[in-house]
Amino acid sequence: MKTKLYLLGIFVLTLIFAPVALAQYGLQDTAKGTGIPMTGTLTGKVGQITGAALSLIGVVFFVLMVYGGFLWMTARGEAKTAEKAKGIIIDSIIGLVIVGAAYVITSFVFTAITTK
Repeated sequence: MKTKLYLLGIFVLTLIFAPVALAQYGLQDTAKGTGIPMTGTLTGKVGQITGAALSLIGVVFFVLMVYGGFLWMTARGEAKTAEKAKGIIIDSIIGLVIVGAAYVITSFVFTAITTK
C-alpha cells in the first residue's frame, strides 16, 4: 500500500512539473518569432512573482478582516461567535505580519546577492 502511494505521488509530481520543464525547450525561438523581448534577470522575475503573491495575500487578508468583522457585528451577544471573530481577526493580522517579515527577509537576501 505504501509503495502504491509513493508511486502515485511520483506520478502526480511528474504531471505537475513535466510541462514546466518541457516548456523551456524552444522558448527563445518562439519568443523571437513573436517579437517578445527575452530580457530580465532572475531577481526581477522573483520580484514580479513576489509582488503578485503579496497582492493576493493582501486580498485574502482584507477578506478575512471583513469576514471577522461581520461575524463580530452579527454575534448579537453570543460570546462564542464573538470569540471566533476575534480569533479570525487576530490570526489574519499575525499571518500578515509573518508574510511581511518574509518579504523583508527575501528582499534583503536578493539585495545582498545582486550587490556582490
